[in-house]
Amino acid sequence: MTDNLERRKWPRHKVKIPVSFKCRGIQNLSRSWHVGETMDISVDGMRVTSSSLGRLPLSSELTLLCFPKKNSLASYIQEPEPLWIKGHVIWQDSDNKVLGLHLVS
Repeated sequence: MTDNLERRKWPRHKVKIPVSFKCRGIQNLSRSWHVGETMDISVDGMRVTSSSLGRLPLSSELTLLCFPKKNSLASYIQEPEPLWIKGHVIWQDSDNKVLGLHLVS
């Protein structure tokens, strides 16, 4: 069975980073920011959980503002600055309030 094969090109790393995100171009969702947390991250994707978001269409564009903690990065970084990231929804588990995102540059 090919269903159980790993489809990702890059490994995911379990990293919990607080995020705020906004959905672009979706009526009623594009005006408000939602709060969540990353569950894991790779070079080109991430999994995000948020209790405040309903169902999104696949390929919806999200703008995320990530707030890394100092202890999750190299010790020589004094105060990590927030980071802007854009991504597209590639899957969603509405029951568990989890999104899978493909990151875009």
